[in-house]
Amino acid sequence: MSFTWSLASSLATTEQTRIQSTETSTLNTNITTLVTEILTTPSDIYDPRLTRPFAIICLFIGSIGNSLSFIVFTQKQLRTHSTFRYLAYLSIVDLIVIYLGLGHLILRDYFHLDIRERSLFLCKFHTFLTYATTHLSSWILTIVSIDRAIACTVIRLNKRFCRPKSADRIFVAMCIVIALINSHILFFMGSKQTVVRSISNNVSLHQQVIVCTHNTSEVYFHFFEKRYSIIDLFSYVLIPFLIMTVCAGIIAYRLFFSLSKTQLTNASKKKTRKGTRRAKQISYMLLILNLVFVILLAPIVVGQVFQELNQEHHYRLYNSITLVLSYSNHALNFVLYGIASPQFRLTLRQLLGLGNTNTIQRRFQTFGFFTSTGL
Repeated sequence: MSFTWSLASSLATTEQTRIQSTETSTLNTNITTLVTEILTTPSDIYDPRLTRPFAIICLFIGSIGNSLSFIVFTQKQLRTHSTFRYLAYLSIVDLIVIYLGLGHLILRDYFHLDIRERSLFLCKFHTFLTYATTHLSSWILTIVSIDRAIACTVIRLNKRFCRPKSADRIFVAMCIVIALINSHILFFMGSKQTVVRSISNNVSLHQQVIVCTHNTSEVYFHFFEKRYSIIDLFSYVLIPFLIMTVCAGIIAYRLFFSLSKTQLTNASKKKTRKGTRRAKQISYMLLILNLVFVILLAPIVVGQVFQELNQEHHYRLYNSITLVLSYSNHALNFVLYGIASPQFRLTLRQLLGLGNTNTIQRRFQTFGFFTSTGL
């Protein structure tokens, strides 16, 4: 009886020890799995069911559209005008924007590869380029509106401002200013942190990882979340939209009222009437472009201002929709700015070898009178 009790007690103790050992091993395995998932799983602030197909389609369309636009706007008959020079720059900048943003999204969602976490340099540089190029895109559109407004109102300033060389200088100046505004990202964004990974019992692995976030210090965290978000809101959307709207009003007044009151000869009136009709259509298009611009871009910046700090994952659907809208603006700009331009269509047809060459040249001469005042 005593022997049987001792044997039963020994077996129970052995079984309990085995269960505890199994639970400890399972716990260590779960910890290792959890840490591994934290290190390899991308950010969940977007819904991949929406962003994955969109990223592929938008990158494909944007690549073709912006590349085609750049080729068209750099043709001899167009690149001599400041407006089309700006639009050539816009095509390149928008191309960079979609590759930086959508390319990063595709690598992260499809291949679980976040290039910002490969090194601290890539974290800083990629984030900096993303902000700088999106701001630059908005301000190129703004300068296009200013260029048009000056071209059809201030004749003396038109000779100095609305020239290809002036466009090149203004573009370089914008690049420098925007780079300075976003330069803080190169200094304070991202950090290296040590993560402890449990491999087996009493064995741990210390691994350094790149955490690409603005939460590197309390001061920079509050600056980036509040003050810089407001700066981003004004510089990326509100100020450009305000300037575009004012310029559209100036162009509309000049074309709808000022030209109609000008005393012209009958021959000149007939020539101007045809061009003015086209210019009016362009002015309407400019207002539509401004509205499309603010509708597509405002939500993402507003979300940055009003979302709770570090709670972006609670707004996955909203963040996904705003991402789709914002990158649609950069990918489809060629549709709104290129297809609406008679010169763009004629040059494209010429490049593709469509239509009669003499007819195309005559149409270029017809549209040439209004090249500096509108697209």
